Amino acid sequence: MKNITPDFKNKVVSFSTDDSILCIVNPIFELQCKKLFVIGKVVKGSTTNDWAEGRPCAVAWDKVTDYMVFDSIEQYIELHEKSELN
Repeated sequence: MKNITPDFKNKVVSFSTDDSILCIVNPIFELQCKKLFVIGKVVKGSTTNDWAEGRPCAVAWDKVTDYMVFDSIEQYIELHEKSELN
C-alpha cells in the first residue's frame, strides 16, 4: 500500500490530537529527525486569547486523530465564531 500525504496547499486545517486542537494555515509536510510533521502558522482563533497567532508551529502527523479542512481563514473564523454562539 502506498503512503500518500494530503495536499493542504492554500487551505486552513484544524488538526486534533488526543490532547489539543490546532488550526494551521497552508500546512505542509516535513520530515524532521525521521518523524513526519505538519508545519505552518497558527491561525487566529486557534489558541486561547490568540496568543500564538501567526507563530510557526508543527504537529506530529502520527499524533493526529482527525482533521477538518477549510478553504480560507475567513471561512474558519466564520464557522468557529458560529460554533461558539451555540
